[in-house]
Amino acid sequence: MTKTSEQKAKRAFRPQDTLSSIYEGFGLQYFRRGRDKQWRFAGQQPDEVVRIIVRKHWWFLVQPALPFIGSIVLLFVVLGAGTALSASSGLWLFAEAVIFLLVIGTGLWFAYRDLVVWWFETHIVTNKRIINSANFLVKATRKEVSIEKVQQVGVDTRDSLLGLLLGFGTVHVYLAGGDLVIKDVPDPKRVKDAIQGLSDDFRAKKKPEKPIPKPKDPDVMNALEELAKESPVPTLPDADKDYPPLRNPYRLRGPRRRFSSILHITADIHYFSGEYTVKYLQHSPYVLYANLAIPVLLLLFVLPVALVTPRVMSVPISWWLIMSVLILGLLLWMFFKYVDYVDDVYILTNRRIIDIERKFFFVFESRLEVEYKNIREVRVLIPSVSERFLNIGDVYIETPGSSPDIVFGNVDRPFEVQELVSGIKGHKDKEDKAKKENEEKQRLHLWLGTMFSKLEETDKGRGAPNLRNLDLLSAIYCVQELDLEVEVLKEDVPNVPMEPGRVIYQNPPAGTLMNKGSKIEVVLSKR
Repeated sequence: MTKTSEQKAKRAFRPQDTLSSIYEGFGLQYFRRGRDKQWRFAGQQPDEVVRIIVRKHWWFLVQPALPFIGSIVLLFVVLGAGTALSASSGLWLFAEAVIFLLVIGTGLWFAYRDLVVWWFETHIVTNKRIINSANFLVKATRKEVSIEKVQQVGVDTRDSLLGLLLGFGTVHVYLAGGDLVIKDVPDPKRVKDAIQGLSDDFRAKKKPEKPIPKPKDPDVMNALEELAKESPVPTLPDADKDYPPLRNPYRLRGPRRRFSSILHITADIHYFSGEYTVKYLQHSPYVLYANLAIPVLLLLFVLPVALVTPRVMSVPISWWLIMSVLILGLLLWMFFKYVDYVDDVYILTNRRIIDIERKFFFVFESRLEVEYKNIREVRVLIPSVSERFLNIGDVYIETPGSSPDIVFGNVDRPFEVQELVSGIKGHKDKEDKAKKENEEKQRLHLWLGTMFSKLEETDKGRGAPNLRNLDLLSAIYCVQELDLEVEVLKEDVPNVPMEPGRVIYQNPPAGTLMNKGSKIEVVLSKR
């Protein structure tokens, strides 16, 4: 073998290629840095460049590593104690050996159960896609999303106080027809900027769609445009349009309504891609009036007593203190009842129903959710005549199986609420149907526009001109421009007054596509 062939063989066989194929066979992501300092991984496309590799924050290795860390600390304590006490007995040495084996065992267990899983659970962000790889050897999975589908990227660093302190959070990638949630990411804003930048670059480089060809014949063009008119897509009201816009446009989507009165707390609800608020629903104001009745009546009783009693008889200073505390307590009672009423909200989105109830500002929050596709029945129950008179009732949202049911208790106009829920439930089908019809119209418009334009450009696509009311010489001149011929069949008396020698009939009629050299038969008028 010559020297040149040996060099080619060495270049052809690269150990990293074999290792890459082995890793890919096990369903893993094999990472390495090339001479150009760029990352490489199994399954990478020729023109694909890795922008960022994302793993969970290192903090999520601390808790599973506690047994390993504790055994190391214990080993150092025992070794230090043995050195300080100059202990060299067999029992002491045996304890040191056992603890050393414990360090090795917990270390191997931590590496196998947690460290390796943490290392291989990655999100690879390239200039073309986002690849999620998880698990090791057993049940290895790999999912990928095209950068083309990315619509918006949101960030949330408020999942926990610890995440806020250590700088990790959630990156929510809103996709066309789906979502990608990357949790516990270190420096989530940097990840968001990388994905958003790639999405913006892709849109900037994307070639604009070719315009639909338009036939020269105005009648044909108008007919095509009339057929291609889009059907109106049904829309639902947007309940958030009257609320102020978000200060951070890249924050995770959710209801804009704030809770807990003056604290303006944001609900911990994250919307999916394409989800928005249709309506905020609350209990009837009569529920608030009923809850405030007792404290208001007590306040109306206490205030006169507190003001009149000192005028009738002398009271000690403790009297004023007791009355002040009592009045303040009643006012706080009324305030908390009002806040609880305001924060007990049903959120109807275009995708699901969310029953959110907050107690005492941010101390307690309960939430139930149900998607419209899981709703089996919507029914109304008005328990009493007084509630029927006030037009108040309960709306039951029933779901099959073990799914939770939601009850809109004591809401105004319950039958309208029932129709609203049923309308939102069926809206998705109507919207999809309208969008599908419009897409079909656009495809048909493109196909017909292209076909008629090509027919007009080719020799075989010649439309017969309108020769009626033209004299014979003008008709001949007109058809010769289109490489056609005129043949006079006969003369006939016209139905309406007309000069002799004019075309009163032609075959084929105007607009008929004709081949080059074809003849148009005409009938001329006579006296």
